[in-house]
Amino acid sequence: MAGENVATIIFDKHPELKTLSQKHSRAVKAAIHEAIMFSSREILNPDKTERLFKKLVSDSGKPSAALRAYRKRLSLTQKDLAQTSGIPLSHISAMEKGQRPITPTEARKLAPPLNIHFRKLI
Repeated sequence: MAGENVATIIFDKHPELKTLSQKHSRAVKAAIHEAIMFSSREILNPDKTERLFKKLVSDSGKPSAALRAYRKRLSLTQKDLAQTSGIPLSHISAMEKGQRPITPTEARKLAPPLNIHFRKLI
């Protein structure tokens, strides 16, 4: 029960997790529950916990995952974001795939339609 509540809080705090497939989402939730059960027996140090989380969610914390998560949170398509930001659709697609870096200039254009501060994307 506690593991499910913590998983919900973590998923709410990290919108990029909501972009995971159902299979991966279940795996992450199971890992969170398992970690809680394990940590009740042995406290994990922060570095170990971070490494475990990064292993489970490989692109977590990356600008590409943040861009995708913030866009999906608002139910925007890549085309919608391209139109409102003035950035070409192909660039947005490449940024979300991690194939193109998000420059500070692009982040400043993307931030207003996503209702975020531009630094969340770089």
